[in-house]
Amino acid sequence: MAFERTRTVGKLWRYLRDPGVAAWRKLAGVAAVAYVFWPLDLLPDGIPVLGWLDDVGILAATAAFLVAEVRRHERQREERASEKTVDAH
Repeated sequence: MAFERTRTVGKLWRYLRDPGVAAWRKLAGVAAVAYVFWPLDLLPDGIPVLGWLDDVGILAATAAFLVAEVRRHERQREERASEKTVDAH
């Protein structure tokens, strides 16, 4: 379990450090966390349950986006690595 988390964090780190990834894609997670703590929401937090659902929805959508982005990035990285291996032979 810990090894899998380490690999996941490593993949995310490579994604965030890649200069080929657009800055707006990297900042999606930061923007989602900022939205949760920002006092102005689409649905005010004072409304029981509904006020928190928009925050949860934003975080879930951002998490899904980042997971898809990191997976896409890893696939592209693997494809580039395999192309280099083929070219080397």
